[in-house]
Amino acid sequence: MSRALAVLLAPVVLAQAGRLRRATTTLPEPPGERLGGKGKLRLVVVGDSTAVGTGAESPQDALPGRLGKLLGARWRTVGGNGATAADVLRDHIDDAAGGPADVVAIVVGWNDAMRLRSGRAFARDLEHLIDRLRAASPLARLVLVAPPVFREFAVLPQPLRRALGAHAAGLTRIARRVAGERGVAFAPGSDGRTVAADGFHPDAEGYARMAAGVAESLGR
Repeated sequence: MSRALAVLLAPVVLAQAGRLRRATTTLPEPPGERLGGKGKLRLVVVGDSTAVGTGAESPQDALPGRLGKLLGARWRTVGGNGATAADVLRDHIDDAAGGPADVVAIVVGWNDAMRLRSGRAFARDLEHLIDRLRAASPLARLVLVAPPVFREFAVLPQPLRRALGAHAAGLTRIARRVAGERGVAFAPGSDGRTVAADGFHPDAEGYARMAAGVAESLGR
């Protein structure tokens, strides 16, 4: 029903989404190296714009740096702005799985929700992502970060907020189920309460909250 609501409201939602894109500041990913930190643990963060830290001033202030500090880990991040789970699987999985890791955080769902991708396709891509990453690092702890809580995003007008919120909630339930079936940890996604200049991506505080949620899911 979550995707059905979005499809039902599609004419209005698509018009609102178009206006929102034109009015919203487009932020690049933060400058700086996509690796850093100190420690014995090796952390890989793979996924969409929130994986690479869009909205923060540097990767150190974003999810990779914040989580790396909480875990005491050397980190690297792989992914790109606008990536769906399918895009990550196609374009970034070889890099993400290209070296050993002790902890892997998978951050997808923003763009799957925005593009109204089906739950079945999303689940399939998550399963393949998890399987590829686990095959590359069999002893690593994997954590799947939930899609954002779009129903809380003030930047989204109604009924766009309602439609995307419902669809993202549906994808979150699917992600939680896949995580349980694959035996990986599950962490909350962005709640949209503290955001960057675009009103959409997390700011430094928002990333700190996400990192704390991921660390908690890992029992750290």
